[in-house]
Amino acid sequence: MTSRPPMAVPQRQPQRTLSGSGLSQSPTHQRTLSQQYLPQSPIRKSESFGEQSTDVGDVAQSRFNTLPRRGGSRLKLELANDGIEHPGFSESPQNLDAISANKVFTPSRVMSVNDASDAGDMTPRTSRCQTTDDDLTPLPMPPRRARFVIPAKRSEPSSMSTSTSTPLKKDARPKPFVLETPSIAPRYPNMGKQEPTSKTTTKEMAARARTDPCLGFADFYPWNGGHPEDQFSDSIIRLGYFEKAPAQSTQEPASAKAPLFPALKHKSGLHTLSTIFTGILNQRRHSGQITSASTFKPPPRVTLTDTKREIWLKDLANPAISLRRLSRTIPHGIRGKVLLDQCLNKNVPTDRAVWLAKCVGANEIRAFKRKGVNGTFVMGGEAKWIRDWTVFVEQFVETITNAFSENDWKTKVTYAIRLATHLYAEHLLDRDHYMDWLVSGLENSNLSKLPMWLLIIQIYWKDLLKLRRHGRRLVSAILSHHSSIYYHPDRDILLPLATRLQSLVESLLLTTPENFINPGTWTKYRDSLAEPPGSNNEPRARAFKSIDSRNDYLTSSNAKSQPALRSIVVQLLDSIHRTPLDNAISKQLWKTSENKLSIVRTVLEWCTSLYRPGIAKVYIAAVLLRSESASDIDVTRAILDFLDADPLEETARKQLVYHLVSELARSGHFSIPQYIQWLIARGGLLYPVETSPDGPCVTRLLVEIPIHSLNESMRNLRATLLRRACYSVENEAEDMATALSYVKRTLSVPLRFDDPLFYKKPMGLKKLSNRIELSSRSLKTTVSSWLSNDFISGVAQNLQSAQGGMELPKPTFETVRTLLEAAQDYTMLENVLKLLAPSSNTELLACCADTVNLHLPVFAATGAAKSLFQTLYERLKTILEEQGVGARPLLASLANLAPRLTGLEDVAAQLQNDLIRIDRSSAADASSPLSDNMATQLQDAETELSEQIEKLASYTSADRPTMERLFYAIIKKLQAYWGKSDERQRLCCILLTRLRVFDIHHFNELMRSWVQHIRKLANRPPIGQLFPPLVSSGCLSLAILFATASRSQPQATQFQPSAAGSSSIYMQEILQMLMMPFSPSQVMTSEDCYRFRIVQDHAKREHAKEIMPLIRGALAEYSASRNQQTSIPQPLDDDDTEAQLLELLRGLVLVDPNAASQTLSLKGPDPKLAALIETWTTKLLVPRGGGGQKSFEQVLELANEFTLPFCQVKLSLNLATDDANGPEASEKLQLQFELLTKAIDNAIDANNIMWTGMLPSLSTEITQHMRNRAEARFLDIIPSLKNPPGDPLIGKNIHMAENLLTVVDSIFRGGSGSKTSPLSGALVEKLADLWDIMASRNSEYASLKTAVLSHWLPLLFSYLTLYTSPSASAIDMSRLQGGEIRARALIVLAGLVQELDNHPSTNLGQQAFDIALALVDSLPDDARLQCVRAVKDATADPRIRYLFSFAPNPAEDFMLAHRDKPPPGIQERRAIAMGMGMSMIPERLTPFVFRRWEILNEPTPNVGENDTSLSLTLFDARKI
Repeated sequence: MTSRPPMAVPQRQPQRTLSGSGLSQSPTHQRTLSQQYLPQSPIRKSESFGEQSTDVGDVAQSRFNTLPRRGGSRLKLELANDGIEHPGFSESPQNLDAISANKVFTPSRVMSVNDASDAGDMTPRTSRCQTTDDDLTPLPMPPRRARFVIPAKRSEPSSMSTSTSTPLKKDARPKPFVLETPSIAPRYPNMGKQEPTSKTTTKEMAARARTDPCLGFADFYPWNGGHPEDQFSDSIIRLGYFEKAPAQSTQEPASAKAPLFPALKHKSGLHTLSTIFTGILNQRRHSGQITSASTFKPPPRVTLTDTKREIWLKDLANPAISLRRLSRTIPHGIRGKVLLDQCLNKNVPTDRAVWLAKCVGANEIRAFKRKGVNGTFVMGGEAKWIRDWTVFVEQFVETITNAFSENDWKTKVTYAIRLATHLYAEHLLDRDHYMDWLVSGLENSNLSKLPMWLLIIQIYWKDLLKLRRHGRRLVSAILSHHSSIYYHPDRDILLPLATRLQSLVESLLLTTPENFINPGTWTKYRDSLAEPPGSNNEPRARAFKSIDSRNDYLTSSNAKSQPALRSIVVQLLDSIHRTPLDNAISKQLWKTSENKLSIVRTVLEWCTSLYRPGIAKVYIAAVLLRSESASDIDVTRAILDFLDADPLEETARKQLVYHLVSELARSGHFSIPQYIQWLIARGGLLYPVETSPDGPCVTRLLVEIPIHSLNESMRNLRATLLRRACYSVENEAEDMATALSYVKRTLSVPLRFDDPLFYKKPMGLKKLSNRIELSSRSLKTTVSSWLSNDFISGVAQNLQSAQGGMELPKPTFETVRTLLEAAQDYTMLENVLKLLAPSSNTELLACCADTVNLHLPVFAATGAAKSLFQTLYERLKTILEEQGVGARPLLASLANLAPRLTGLEDVAAQLQNDLIRIDRSSAADASSPLSDNMATQLQDAETELSEQIEKLASYTSADRPTMERLFYAIIKKLQAYWGKSDERQRLCCILLTRLRVFDIHHFNELMRSWVQHIRKLANRPPIGQLFPPLVSSGCLSLAILFATASRSQPQATQFQPSAAGSSSIYMQEILQMLMMPFSPSQVMTSEDCYRFRIVQDHAKREHAKEIMPLIRGALAEYSASRNQQTSIPQPLDDDDTEAQLLELLRGLVLVDPNAASQTLSLKGPDPKLAALIETWTTKLLVPRGGGGQKSFEQVLELANEFTLPFCQVKLSLNLATDDANGPEASEKLQLQFELLTKAIDNAIDANNIMWTGMLPSLSTEITQHMRNRAEARFLDIIPSLKNPPGDPLIGKNIHMAENLLTVVDSIFRGGSGSKTSPLSGALVEKLADLWDIMASRNSEYASLKTAVLSHWLPLLFSYLTLYTSPSASAIDMSRLQGGEIRARALIVLAGLVQELDNHPSTNLGQQAFDIALALVDSLPDDARLQCVRAVKDATADPRIRYLFSFAPNPAEDFMLAHRDKPPPGIQERRAIAMGMGMSMIPERLTPFVFRRWEILNEPTPNVGENDTSLSLTLFDARKI
């Protein structure tokens, strides 16, 4: 019969012990399979070592609650577990009594050392109780008594009891857990019994305490299963267990229903219950009050010798010595830095070091009160002492952390950081100063000290991030270090630090996003925080996107309306046109709006605008429409909708559309089948006018589309539609065939015998180019396609074939290039350049480089500029190795092209150095320009001059006298050939080029002086016949030309009598030379003309600042010459020159409108010149309109996104005065102000706000005047509860406010003189009025509240964002006046943040909070403290505390109650006794000063009844 095991103890087969003794069994620990069959350790130990270390391990496991390790084989484990049997059950009944069983398994039983021989296997074993779940490990509880079978105790074996003299073998078996009494546990009193006289050991005392209920240890009474509360009875089950039986009269265990229920049923029961609870609350309030001031006295300080002080400090470092003993004699002279150093050197425990600091600090602070001065000085002195103490702690920590070379640095750093942290936690430091030191240390830390600062800063992480003034700086510092490592060249070495910073940044992004709301910092470090593509961290991505949008709201323009978006897109497109190599602008373009169709429409309008010159805009638009960002847009449909909405009556605009569509159709982005289907759906073509050149663009497009890209079916369908409109497709095909035949004849390509042009004379290249230029787009694309895909491709294939072929001659390439430029098909020209790149002809490759240089904006827009340059650069390297000096033409062209490409500055410098080196070497080489062949073309004098230069070229350098002699000799010959169209003039330019190499700096000085001499000549040929060959050959640079062209300021504004004859029109001639095209002649070859075109284009695009004074001087010359009525013809009288000047001005206005305004605002004495300038500016604004004066209202009406720069020039011209310092200047300026103000008011009323973009460019007085007026009108129409507007006026006022805000925004963000203005008081008042409306609960204002939520608050918040932009934040607002106004605005915003919590559907609450965050950063400290005092008692919102950077002090709520003695009436005493009359006692509350320095655990040697710094009644403490 097997006994039933106890509950929760699984049954287990009995096992024998290792010694074979079966007298008693011990409870075994249940092990899992994985623990029972652990593999043997690979490091085997000896049996003796294992037996000796078993007890040690078991004891350690018992102390630290760790699981025992059972090593060895399976057999050893089974032998170790053999004989372990639970006494509560066995296979057969045994003679074991309950007492002996309990003695064996009771943890409180402590075996004596003398009983070791009789113990057998009763040695305490380590508890091995463990379940399958490690987290739910049960405590080692003793077993219950056996309920059925009491096993009999077995007799001891004879071998264990007989031999006592032989040493016993140490039992290494696991022992059960025994609860040991701590040696320092206090004992219970003896309760009147006599203590034993003999000395007893702690172990004996513990054993006695467990058996004697009258003797025990405090808080140590282990359960052994036999206590009285373990005995269950009927009364214990019903009433519970009592140590002492309650008196019979008490009603505590009885139910309260009988006495209370009848009272509650009475009609006054509720009042009675209320009275009871009121009395309870009053009693609670009475008990929780502080009724007396603190009587605390800090431990006194005495003067000790150095020896005694050292002994005292050593005693302080000894935890065994009580602080009460040390508090009797605290030595003087231990304070500040000395105190901290002594605690570190003596290794004083942290709590004792804090105690010493409190004792010293309390005495130091009380020393200020004993001086008998006023309270203000006491408070100031106390604050100063705490500040100095904080500085000591900061210096202490910083000194220890920097001394990393010491051996025990780690121990000292750990102690210093721990001590400083305890001082901080005890509020013994100036927290603001300490936090500021922490953040400053992190900001100024280098990478070597950054890990230590990160370690320190994370201790105070939460406190720093709860305050705006510290949290924002902390995040900025971490982002700065993260960005510096992110872009560090040795980032792989700093990878651990970068990983740590990355984790910190990610945690900050998720937990405290408000610390990232800082537009300036976010804009600077945003790119380094962007998540890499492919990451799947959704929470981080959402947090990053939210922070990005919140910062973007504080920096972007106020209005996201369609006109504002169009203006932004046009500005970005203009930027791409000026710097086409910047790919970031195109990416930013597509991010301006989610409405991609609106962006596409704006791109189409910009591409077809007549106010944007050049053909590069077509290719920019084509590249943008082909980009991946526009992949989800139906480009064909967008273009057709654009053509359907805009009639495009101007021929130039139509040609731009045809060009764009042909480029998109060639790449497949414009679907011609879809277009034909769209035409058929509209009814097709019916009338001849629809296909005429002047017809509608949407139908004429069918004629202009490229035919060569259509398949046969599409061609037939197109022909069918065109025939319905009486358009002859056959004549079109004949014209194309004829054009191709003329092109073939020009290129010397053989024609067939049946060709009509076989026997005709070839057409000249210029005439053929003009005819192609005037042809349709379809003919142009057909010709250019043949030139690229058939002619040049065939030449390239022959050149690359195995047999080899003849390379394309340079004149043939120039012909092909001229024809492609006439067709304006730069895609095919790009293809031609790529096909000819493998050529070995250096002159041909040089022409290719010059082609890229001239059309750089187009090739940069298509993205081929850098690739073509790299291809030609690689060819140059190869040719330099093969031909040496023969590669000079290509080297010169690439050296001229490289500086215009961004990112190739080093390559450009290398090419320039190589060019100079080649020019200086091998002067007598046959390929040199001064070869014998060229020298023989000169006459005798020139031959002698050439020989002298050849002789000079044999030296590495030349002396200046020789160089000057040769220079003036060549110049003399050059001036002799000037104006005679003699080819020797070009040879003189070549001689100057060779001479320039020997000393470039001195040559430029000589050239400058000679140009100044030419400038003063009164009788001379035109400048256009002298300077272009010099400029083209490189002898005369643009810098010298511009430096010598401009006169001084007085000369530029008035006529000089000394400037007579040709010298009076010098600047006009220079301007005309830089604008007009040149044709090949005897002086300039076609290659020279092409290079001079490059110089002209380079001057227009990259020397706008130098051309502006040149235009101004030319206008002054023109005005002065006309007033003098000279007989010399004026270059500006030429119609072609005037047209070119207008085109030049149009480009310069787009580059720099302000400089153009200053140039054209010249007011001279010549009224004819003023009228001419007025006509020019009107033509710039209205190309096809009449000239004349335009009023302010007319200029504002003409303003749109594309005419804005020209309207600005026109407006500046109208505002210009003849004499700014004259007596009538101020009156005239005031009149102009009034006219402009009236025109702007009328434009705003007419909903015309497109002109706002030109306001920032006006003068400071005008912009400030306009801004003040717009702000005043904007604030006047904001509603308030005092004057609520009517319902009909709400919509009108909102629309007017939007227009006025656009005006203010344009002036504020664009101007430079209005950014430093502080917030106005009227703005804060209007913000407070809106707060009143939102807080109003009156139903009459429901519609007004809705309007405020939907319109007025967003508008006012948008206005406030003008003060949160990075440009405004960069200004130190704390130095400006108006800090109190900003503080009032922040208080109102804080109120709005809480009020808008009632409207969670809107995002206005977060916007208000973000604006407040941006404004509070520049708030002075005194104004911030005023805000703290205003909101501290009004709200407990953590957002407001974070905003104003103040933390709640729990000690500030303590109040001291002063009670007057109540009258000794019987009723009052009865009320007091009942605890319900506390409110009747008069009391007065005053703040209770809670002194952190006086919270000591051991205050004084003599402890009184209540000698603490705070009354113990607050904790309901009682004395026992």
